[in-house]
Amino acid sequence: MASIITSSPSKALPITNLVFRILSLVFLLGSAIVLGGNSLKISLNSIVITASAKTIHAYKFGVVLSAFGILYGFLQLPFSIYQLCTAKHLIGFLHFTVYADKVMSYVLITGAAAVYGLAIDTKKFIDSLDDVFVQSGSSDLNDIRSKYDTFSKRATAGATLLLIGFLCVTISSILSSLYLAKKKFVTTTPAVPSVA
Repeated sequence: MASIITSSPSKALPITNLVFRILSLVFLLGSAIVLGGNSLKISLNSIVITASAKTIHAYKFGVVLSAFGILYGFLQLPFSIYQLCTAKHLIGFLHFTVYADKVMSYVLITGAAAVYGLAIDTKKFIDSLDDVFVQSGSSDLNDIRSKYDTFSKRATAGATLLLIGFLCVTISSILSSLYLAKKKFVTTTPAVPSVA
């Protein structure tokens, strides 16, 4: 049977933590859906180019890290609900939560940065292609440009959702750290000896 630490009567910290955990799940789920469902197919003469999470590694990286964030959020959600309902926290698990939140926040920002970087780099590439097509007098790039712009906007939207998910996990990490600091202060203050 696990040992339990009793928390202070204030429920503001556990409620806020639970809200940010739920928000992180919502934003990460949105990110995974947007990034996972986004694809681009361009046909130029007899050449067909496809781009999606299956074909571009940085994009796949963002989708996988969104999925890890969702899995982590579902792992943490029952413990946040338990803490809110019982005003107690399992001994040792609070330390795990603090450190795991910090690791997960770094993981999520890495995924967001990879997808943002992909969107920016490919936009520069399309812009340079646009210049080449204009100089050659061809207008074949107009269709490609509109398809890519849609793909890029979705990639940026997915990366933004991933970034907001990162912010929610980071805030939850800060709240867990505050809760841990509060626990250490409450549990380490010396008891006043009673005179019998």
